[in-house]
Amino acid sequence: MKCSYSAHGKVILIGEHSVVYGYNALALPITSLQITATVEPSKQVWLSTGKYQGPFFAAPDEYNGLKFVVKTLLAKAIKEPPVKITYTGEIPIERGLGSSATVALATTKALGEYLALNLTESDVMAITNQAEMINHGKASGIDAATVNSDLPVFFNPQTGAHSLPAKLKATLLIMDTGELGNTKQAVSQVRQQTNKSQTAQDNIKQLGQLTDVAKVAWLRQDQTKLGQIFNEAQAILHSFNLSTKKIDNLNTIALDSQALGFKLSGSGLGGIVIALCPNSAIAQTIALKSQGLITNYWIEEI
Repeated sequence: MKCSYSAHGKVILIGEHSVVYGYNALALPITSLQITATVEPSKQVWLSTGKYQGPFFAAPDEYNGLKFVVKTLLAKAIKEPPVKITYTGEIPIERGLGSSATVALATTKALGEYLALNLTESDVMAITNQAEMINHGKASGIDAATVNSDLPVFFNPQTGAHSLPAKLKATLLIMDTGELGNTKQAVSQVRQQTNKSQTAQDNIKQLGQLTDVAKVAWLRQDQTKLGQIFNEAQAILHSFNLSTKKIDNLNTIALDSQALGFKLSGSGLGGIVIALCPNSAIAQTIALKSQGLITNYWIEEI
């Protein structure tokens, strides 16, 4: 018997960091980026990934979130059968694409089905979010909600996720800087600044408010307004020293090449950036001009 489940990645359009402080955020599922977890019988609990093959609970600390998922689900089973869990597909790690949430969700769904646990959606999300807390120190829940949705997600830590069924009718260019982000460091960096500075607190509030304006622009299909909001958000994120020289250079290229807006996405300090474009031709042009600064890119019609 085998059970498999595929989960997709995500990008945060706006609201990263401010969502940690209780404000709203807007995120987008990226269905072209997927990871599949496959569970099958084994002689011992075994993990097989591109980086590690061996006893599951002897895996390096970077797998601690997954260890929590597997330990929790096995404890819910009538018996704890030894299983092998194999991961296929790839989402670049530490880039803001939701790789850890994707793997946690896929594992929870596949292993839950294999063990016939009849998990509710609430169970699945609670386990996935706890794995995210282990991985990142503090997780808002937006990654887990978005990798579990096929529609854009308007998210608040208190009220949860709400889908936005409308299309913006624009093109999103996602570029991988190749620089590893560090969510724990970035969140801590912002926290230290907000603890010391009223200006930093005001900037977090403004970022949260921009998310609400972005939702209205999305629903009105106002691409120009959303592009302006991206640029304002990027200025705020830059003020927290979350940008890098490479990100700044990509920003210049994008805006000089007719992008409607540009910003980093996720925790920052590297990772991915997003450029809102009026069409795919402009997105392709920006990607080609950025080749010396990026390791990969994706173009999504949104």
